[in-house]
Amino acid sequence: MKLVDAIKATHGELGIKKAMKFAEKKHEGQIRKFDKEPYVKHPKRVAEILRKYKNSKEVYKLVQAALLHDTIEDTPTSAKELKRKFGKLVASLVQELSSDKKDMVEKGGKRKYLAHKTQNMSSWGLVIKLADRLDNVSDFKTASPAFVKSYGKQTNYILDELEKNRKLSGTQKRLIADIRKKMAEVSK
Repeated sequence: MKLVDAIKATHGELGIKKAMKFAEKKHEGQIRKFDKEPYVKHPKRVAEILRKYKNSKEVYKLVQAALLHDTIEDTPTSAKELKRKFGKLVASLVQELSSDKKDMVEKGGKRKYLAHKTQNMSSWGLVIKLADRLDNVSDFKTASPAFVKSYGKQTNYILDELEKNRKLSGTQKRLIADIRKKMAEVSK
């Protein structure tokens, strides 16, 4: 390993640890709806999914964004704060992954809003969003049948629209296939 690569790897690990601590602090006291686990376990799982699916020189930035992906939406965190602490790329990815409730109403509801939003996301943003969806559908085993049906329908609509309207990378295609596989397992 070259010195430059070693420095980047060390810098990446430090950035991931910093993002993990930040997410733990910001999500402190929050509990996931169905499994009743501390909420921060969700972004940690999303980050692990990313590590498994994405092989990139900049993967540590994606992992940081995955760890932080719900901070703007679900905690009192601003994009400005994230930019100051984690840099422009991570902050912009988290901002891109955050839902805008006003836009959601204007687009005709969450399903259409998310289908439109995912079609227009950056490639990296979409990979994180798909990893997030994969983790969410993995929670189906502890969710109510009504939620599974509703969320599954929403997810299928979003994935169908993506496959129909967007050029997808190999990583994105694998994530979509695994989301569909996970949902099929639950509906058996």
